[in-house]
Amino acid sequence: MADSPLRNLEAQEIQTFRDEGVVCARGLFPASWVDRMARAVDDAVANPTPYGRQVSMADKGFSGDLFLWKSLDPFRDFLFESPAARIAQQVLGSKRINFFYDQLFVKPPGCHVPTPWHHDVTFWPIRGKQVCSIWMTFDAVSRDSSGLEFVRGSQRWPERFKAVTPDYNEYMLDSELADVPDIDGHREKYDLVNWDMEPGDVLIFDGLVVHGSTGNHSTDRTRRAFSTRWAGDDVRFDLRHATMPLLWTHNLENGDPLRGPLFPQVLPEPIESERAVRAAGPEAPNPELIQRAIGAAEKAAQKQATHSP
Repeated sequence: MADSPLRNLEAQEIQTFRDEGVVCARGLFPASWVDRMARAVDDAVANPTPYGRQVSMADKGFSGDLFLWKSLDPFRDFLFESPAARIAQQVLGSKRINFFYDQLFVKPPGCHVPTPWHHDVTFWPIRGKQVCSIWMTFDAVSRDSSGLEFVRGSQRWPERFKAVTPDYNEYMLDSELADVPDIDGHREKYDLVNWDMEPGDVLIFDGLVVHGSTGNHSTDRTRRAFSTRWAGDDVRFDLRHATMPLLWTHNLENGDPLRGPLFPQVLPEPIESERAVRAAGPEAPNPELIQRAIGAAEKAAQKQATHSP
């Protein structure tokens, strides 16, 4: 069962999440979890998954990865046993909490790869309001060392924007949605917020809030960040073009609640049939789904080349 956090979120923290789209919370995770996951992150950077080899930019120093829990046991254990699910339940006000996926973002000193301004929901093959991310740092972080920055209250904006990745992935950008506004060029127009953070501090934020970060301009601080995504009662599967490819079989149809071995329930308690699949050992991605994703990416790249001046 999921551990309890060291403290419950205060009512004001939950209200800030709902009003502003993001809250910085400290003192929720015991040092044992922070230390364990910091080691796991270092191991993941040294041994990337197939997803990680695709999304990282080794020539620029950026390491990313997704769905680590499918192959690396510490990330699997974090899903089911850490306090994260209970924290998500508090901010979402949901009886049921399903795990959506995990993601890694590591920028060593001098890694000047920015995280472009975006909101997460247009990346995701889901719909619903009860979805959040819990972003944990394992290093002291500031805006200068690529700490996340948010447009406060932007989760209430009516617009939906293209999914922009650090490498400007052409498949994700192959969308009729609007481009993200030029926030950096007009910073005075936006209510921007960021925090200096210490190892174990977390940002809890809505899937719609607009956020981004600079590259890591420090000369002596790595920025290791690990984000887990959590879904509540109203979230439904909604596969669309230009959303994150899923490389494991899930047998979900559009409109189905998230469930099954790819999106397991954690609260009020795990479902043993969902948990047992991963408990049996690491799960490699489905080769057919990998090839389908490669084909879609190549088609998007060809389309972009055709329309480029």
